[in-house]
Parts: sequence; C-alpha cells; structure tokens
Amino acid sequence: MKIKRYLDKDMRQVLRRVREDQGPDAVILSNRRVEDGIEVIAAVDYDEALVRHAMGVPPDSQADISSDTIAEMAEDDAAPEAGPAVEVVAADLHQQPVDGLALKQMQSELSSVRGLLETQLSGLIWKDATRRFPLRAQILRNLARLGLAPDIANIIVDRLEPTGDVKNLWSAPLTALAQTLPVVDDELLKTGGTIALIGPTGVGKTTTIAKIASRFAMDHWADDIALISADSYRIGAKEHLTAFANIIGAQVYSASNFDELSETLTRLRDKKLVLIDTEGRSQRDRDLSSRLAAYGRNADRVRFYLTLSAATQEAALDETVREFSRVPLEGCIVTKIDEAAQLGCIMSALIRNDLPAAWFSDGQRIPDDLHGAARKKLWLVNQAVECMEASHPRIDERTMAEDYTKQSFANA
Repeated sequence: MKIKRYLDKDMRQVLRRVREDQGPDAVILSNRRVEDGIEVIAAVDYDEALVRHAMGVPPDSQADISSDTIAEMAEDDAAPEAGPAVEVVAADLHQQPVDGLALKQMQSELSSVRGLLETQLSGLIWKDATRRFPLRAQILRNLARLGLAPDIANIIVDRLEPTGDVKNLWSAPLTALAQTLPVVDDELLKTGGTIALIGPTGVGKTTTIAKIASRFAMDHWADDIALISADSYRIGAKEHLTAFANIIGAQVYSASNFDELSETLTRLRDKKLVLIDTEGRSQRDRDLSSRLAAYGRNADRVRFYLTLSAATQEAALDETVREFSRVPLEGCIVTKIDEAAQLGCIMSALIRNDLPAAWFSDGQRIPDDLHGAARKKLWLVNQAVECMEASHPRIDERTMAEDYTKQSFANA
C-alpha cells in the first residue's frame, strides 16, 4: 500500500493534491486539523491483508475483496476546513463468499459509514462556504425559501454581478429571476386562432377557456367565437362550458372522438377564435401517448397550450411537461397561483424545461384573473415573495448543505 501524508492550508487544497498525486482511487485514511492547516493521510494500491484486518475479516476467509472501486473522497468541490479525525476504508465486495449474509452486513455497514461521512463532509463544506461567502449563502437561503430548486437557484446566483452590498440580497436576485423566466408575448386576444388547452385533470382548463373567450368578446363579436367540448369523460363537462358560453353569447360544439373534432374544426374554419376544451389526463395515464398522438394530427391548424397548476409539486410538474410535450407546445398557462403555498416550484419547472408561459391566472373571476405573462414576470416573482411571507417556510441548514455544497460555491 502506498501511503502518503499531505498538508495544506485547507481541505480543498489537500484533496486536490491527493487527487492529482494518487488519482480518483485514493482512500482517505484520516484527516485532522494541525497547527499549519489540515493534515490528510491518503493511500492507494492498498494491501489486501491490511484491508481484511481493518474490516475484521479473518485472513483465511473466502471473501474476495476486490480493489475495483475504492471510496473516492477527493472530489474537486469538497472544501471543509475543520472536522473530527475520520478513518475510513471502503472496498467493493461484489463477489459472494461462503458466508454471504455476513458479507452483506459488512457491505451495508460500509455503505452507512460512507453515507454518514458524505453528510458530515457536506455540512463542513457548507459551514466553511457560508463563512467565506456569506452574501452568496444568504441569497441561496432566500431563493430556497421561495421554493426555488437548487439547480435553478445556482443559475440565478451565477448571473449576479459580484457585490458586497447587503441591500442587493433580495432586489438583485429577484430581478434576475424575473429576467430568467421564459415567457411568450401571445397575441391571441388580438389575432385569435384555434387553441387547444391540454393538461392534467383539475388544473382549470375550462375556467381558463371561459376567461380567454370573455376577454376576446370584449373587442370582437360573440359570433366570432366558438367553443368545442372534447371532454367526453368528465360528467357535465359540456354543460359547464355551455354555462360560460351563454354569458357571452358564443356557441358550444361537441366532439366525442378525433374524427368528429377534425370535422368540427373544418366547419368552424371561418371563426376568428376557436377554443378546444380537452379532457384531463394524468401524466401517468397509459393512454396519454395515443391521445396526444391523435391530437397531434391537427397540429397544422391547432396551437396547443399546456395548462399547469402552480399548486403542483415540482417533480409532478417536470413529469407533466415531459409527457405532454409529445405534441408541439406553443407555451403554457399557469393557473391557481392564488392557491400555491410556494411559487418557486412552478418557476423552476418553467426555467428547467424552457417552457414559456403565455398566461398567468390567479383566481376564479372571469375574465379579470387572467394576465399576459410577458408583462407580468416581475408580478409573479412578487407573488412568490408574498406567498413566502404568508407561509413562513423553514430552511434547514442540513438540507441546504446537502443540496448546495456540490456546485454552488465551486466558482464563487
């Protein structure tokens, strides 16, 4: 076994030297703080007998301890400067010995030790980073309180100009967040067109259609508008849409299958605005692909908008965008902004998936609670701040350490 002692001013420099000198397969045997900085004992080309002894495996055991994968501790972005001495020896025990149960127990214990060590290291890195870059750390905390995902928060912070002014802890990041939000300046209310709203059940597609139709009717004749109910699954779907249509004097048509939808679109080709209310489908529905493929047959004359609820969890939003993107999307309509506890989730999903928002909806009033997204980006960010102030989310420093230490301060 090749064992070497390294000494440097902080853990970041020590681990970089270990990696450069001994490669990614080096094992960190111990680390401790000394008078001149941080001392690390690292090893490579380990001696099998020594590993057996460290693991408590008898010398004559049939266990085959391979050196294929050694716990890699010399990560580029690891930078703790203080911490207790830790001794770790990890090995890949991938072949079955005579006593398979004992080996599995050892593997489980080694995995637990490594997980504990990684957690401790991330905590040390975060503590060290917050000391050296306090303003950056506080900005990340603020964005986390908005519900913004770590990867998106890093994008926002990386776009900020270096500053030591505490007054910019909120204003500059919020401005950068608003500028990063993808939006489209939709001319639907001026030019009209044939629009289909797609999305999961219960996100407010029918109500949104009523809002769009009502707004369009303010500047055009009601006869220029046609509504199509393509939802043959939800009980009372057409009646719900008809109740809205009667208010503005528009006509409602039904299309129970895709052939009827195509025929109806042909009949209504002279209408200035045609709005299609589709059935709600879960992003995990087995029939979703075939349904979207059928809708896609009319992609040359229909513009599709994905309707998303701001009150949905981030993982579900990403999954929904991914699955419904099987048809060409013009953009999305974000609904139920007034019902969300945090708006960081929906903003993270839009930015991550580069899905532009066309409209924001924040209530049930028709047609008042509908806003063009292109002129309301900063408004949405301000709504996110109001949600945060109302819900008072708590930030756990351990969670921050796990989420942000790997990349947030690498280039700080």
